[in-house]
Amino acid sequence: MREKRPSKASHALQFNVAQLLKDSSGARRVYNIDTELPPLDEKLTVVAPFHGQVQFIRVGAGLLVTGNLETSVELECTRCLSVFRTRAHFEIEEEFHPTLDVVTGTRLPQKPDQDTATLIDEHHILDLAEVIRQDLLLSLPSSPTCRPDCHGLCPHCGQNLNEGSCSCEEEIVDPRWAALKENVMRET
Repeated sequence: MREKRPSKASHALQFNVAQLLKDSSGARRVYNIDTELPPLDEKLTVVAPFHGQVQFIRVGAGLLVTGNLETSVELECTRCLSVFRTRAHFEIEEEFHPTLDVVTGTRLPQKPDQDTATLIDEHHILDLAEVIRQDLLLSLPSSPTCRPDCHGLCPHCGQNLNEGSCSCEEEIVDPRWAALKENVMRET
């Protein structure tokens, strides 16, 4: 297995794969990723460089890309609304398809449902940014919390209960639920 450096491209997740597309099935390249990237998504703040390794394997008419990556992101706690940082580990596995034949230069037919993020462009540049963005977002928790025992916000005054108790005197009960509360109190 050879380790190669990516060719000059506009960012570190773009790779010129022309030579690999000329190789026979089973040929592979391994790339170490250790880079900061421009923002991948306006709703996601990446606060540390991406680290990991990706492997490109020549398969059929395209390339199978696999890898393990990690970074740190800022998330908003769904209980107390505080912003916190957490590590994100995720895997990628995607098959990329060329748009042009590397030898003849003729345009290759694409499947109607082909994801454009998995196309190798006419200059034989494979761009991992969108696949990494998607896999990173999928690896994040759907309801992130800053810590397992987060107390959240007071539903009445909005005080962050992790920072201290609030000045609310008594829990205000919706009168529609009063009968249910009385039943619960009698059973305990």
